[in-house]
Amino acid sequence: MHTPNPPLGLAYIAGQVRRSELDLSVIDAVGEGLDEIQPYKARKDLMVQGLSVPEIVGRLHPSTDVVGISCTFSTFWPLTREVVGAIREARPGVRIVLGGEHGTAVPENVLRTSKVDIVVLGEGEEVFVRLLNCLRNNTPLEDLKGVAFLADGEFHSTGPSPRQRALDKIALPAWDLFPLEKYIDRHQINGMNIGRSMPLLATRGCPYQCTFCSSPKMWTTRYIPRDPILVVDEIQSYMERYSVTNFDFQDLTAIVKRSWAISFCNELIRRDLKITWQMPSGTRSEIMDGEVLDLLYRSGCRALAFAPESGSPEILDEVKKRVSLEHIERAVSAAIQHQLKVSCFFVIGFPSETLFTLKQTGRFIRKMARIGAHDISVSKLIPYPGSELFLDLQKRGRI
Repeated sequence: MHTPNPPLGLAYIAGQVRRSELDLSVIDAVGEGLDEIQPYKARKDLMVQGLSVPEIVGRLHPSTDVVGISCTFSTFWPLTREVVGAIREARPGVRIVLGGEHGTAVPENVLRTSKVDIVVLGEGEEVFVRLLNCLRNNTPLEDLKGVAFLADGEFHSTGPSPRQRALDKIALPAWDLFPLEKYIDRHQINGMNIGRSMPLLATRGCPYQCTFCSSPKMWTTRYIPRDPILVVDEIQSYMERYSVTNFDFQDLTAIVKRSWAISFCNELIRRDLKITWQMPSGTRSEIMDGEVLDLLYRSGCRALAFAPESGSPEILDEVKKRVSLEHIERAVSAAIQHQLKVSCFFVIGFPSETLFTLKQTGRFIRKMARIGAHDISVSKLIPYPGSELFLDLQKRGRI
């Protein structure tokens, strides 16, 4: 099961395209069909939420010449490929562009097993706008950094474009083009239901290199925070426009820098916006001391998640999860003392997992429960395309 979220990445892309004065329209196939649930025809034990494939194709604007599609998680690729095929059949002349983590991870596979014409690699806002201009002006794609394509059956990749460092210069999400109220009304968003909510992104990237994560392939390991004052400006604008009172930060690793966290919290406290906010996707534990946790709570933070992943130091070392279980333990305890709801994420089934390491994880999970963690999620390992672990298992013939 995947809880739908307003498509933050696509909203950013739409904002950047509109700023460039290019014509666009948006089809949010999930948001426009949140109440439509049907069996997935390829797997009757799975259900699909959102518009049907024919409905999606039917909503394409008649003058469309480029279709951009996002595929964030590889588990969505089979359905995405079906949508791509239907668009190609209905509109043979359009150029189909895929963005997101799946395409960035395995661009050649995407191009050879689907009707996708071009894959955008990595961070997409500026590359996609440049690509649209290239297509309009018939400029060779070889001159554009950040794309992959086939030419005469040969695979070509120009490599990922440099990361965007000036995040505050990127256009804000074009939420007016999306059925945002439908998500808000039904609380279809990743986070505790504590009121009308909006997704938000305050940082991009993660400086860590966990072997099971595809983030380094998509974002590199450069962690870039936005100006905390501008983040609060964005929060305030959404309060006024959408009457929202809660904000769910979708960052890969929301808080890494102590100074940024303090500045952000102090700005929220200074403005006295009376909001709540949370970090459901996870954050680091190292800076979570009494001062920071007090500021988090006073600024409206009510929930956060830590990701120990394993209770075995050997496993953590093997998967390059640079985390101290002692730090996690202290941070969870301190966060609960500061009245924050705490979630913990664990993964079992790493390649070198043994009964002994599983028991270590079980003991640590019980310890988190005794301390008072409110929610503990245990998932089985999925070797994710684009991750170091996936590539290693491929080389060893296990995938």
